[in-house]
Amino acid sequence: MNFRLTYLLILAAATLTGCGKGASLTCNFSKADISTLENEHTVLAGFAARKGLSTDIHERIWSNCLVLADDSAKVCIISNDVMEMSPALSDSIRAEISARSGLPKENILMHSTHTHSSPRFGGSSVVPGGANYSYFKRVPGIIIENAVRSILDSAAFQPFRLKIGKGATGINANRCEKEGPVDPEVYVARFETLKGKPIVSILNLACHPVCMGPGSHQISPDYVGVARRYLKETWGGEIMHLSGASGNMDPVKGPGKADRAEAYGKALADSLANIDFRPVHPRAMRLAHTVALLPYKVEHITPEAVKAHADSIVKWGVTVSPTWAEDVRGWEAQILSRFEQGPIPDKLAFNLHALALGDVIFFFTQGEPFVEYQLETRAAFPGKIIFFAGYTNGQNSYLPSARAFAVRKGYEYEIDQMHVYIKAPYPLSETMPDTYTAAIRETIRKVIDAE
Repeated sequence: MNFRLTYLLILAAATLTGCGKGASLTCNFSKADISTLENEHTVLAGFAARKGLSTDIHERIWSNCLVLADDSAKVCIISNDVMEMSPALSDSIRAEISARSGLPKENILMHSTHTHSSPRFGGSSVVPGGANYSYFKRVPGIIIENAVRSILDSAAFQPFRLKIGKGATGINANRCEKEGPVDPEVYVARFETLKGKPIVSILNLACHPVCMGPGSHQISPDYVGVARRYLKETWGGEIMHLSGASGNMDPVKGPGKADRAEAYGKALADSLANIDFRPVHPRAMRLAHTVALLPYKVEHITPEAVKAHADSIVKWGVTVSPTWAEDVRGWEAQILSRFEQGPIPDKLAFNLHALALGDVIFFFTQGEPFVEYQLETRAAFPGKIIFFAGYTNGQNSYLPSARAFAVRKGYEYEIDQMHVYIKAPYPLSETMPDTYTAAIRETIRKVIDAE
């Protein structure tokens, strides 16, 4: 398929923030603790099989915030040690940060590291009386305060030098196919003072933070936090993590408990401790935003289509849950109730951003893409250094690859069943990968062409 034609057909909107060429670049980093309080026990996210509330803290979880600035604009990158936030919650937090700081909302990129050992930010646990209600009411304010302070504290900004390093790790594997695609590469961006002292290093790896599985009830950023601990001791400065296209990437041995997070986090840190860093010289800072429209399996979302789909799948015998039939009818009722407020969009609006610092590009996407998108994107732009971050500005869908749609076996949940549990109006079409790939490439081209 012609990617340019696909882009023209499905792109809903695009904007580009151009910052002054040759502008003076500065940064400010800060972090805030978003761990549970003493004697605060919450429902943890990520595993339906996990029963009971959190017990204690293995490693504290944080909201990390890096603000980059030139003479005319700022961009705020937030990385939270949470599994996910809904697009609506993410949007409301970013809107509040924007209102209080004056920074445009599209210049605020809020990422989730996707640890499955953080408190849930949705569901029945966050309503009044729920186990997570107090946490849910408190923590968004902490994230907002930290970001606003970081954006507005002009005295804290300092010029920086940027260095790039790349290593490889053996901690991740394809979770559905033994010989399936894997990206072992770990990208590192180090922001230093002009005297060479580390300010913050950003890690980018495609691997689910699920070393601590359903048998674990400890709050933790998982292997991410362990690696940060070791690398902070080795490198100095702070460490920030961006989870890559991890939809089909798990730790090699899958979920376990805290000892597995400790082992894999240390292994990751050891693989990076002695990598070489090379300086890069950003000539400008540019930010592009694209809204792509991803197709569902039906052309129009109607009550009739929803009812027919529910009737066709409710009797499936092999599914992700023994309560499948009940789950399907619950999904059907919830989607049908949305029609009371008006039509449901026929496409899934998906937000993509690309931030360029010279030849270094940080790409951010909503949702949970499969690793093939990361591999293909880097291959498509061989002259660029591309950090690929999923889970940004709201988690609203797995994004299976074209390979997954072709193989299917092992990917039944992501392709055919996921929509029931994330309450999407319909499963995505097998043409979605072409649409999504075209939008990724167009977003990155925008910041390249604007140089």
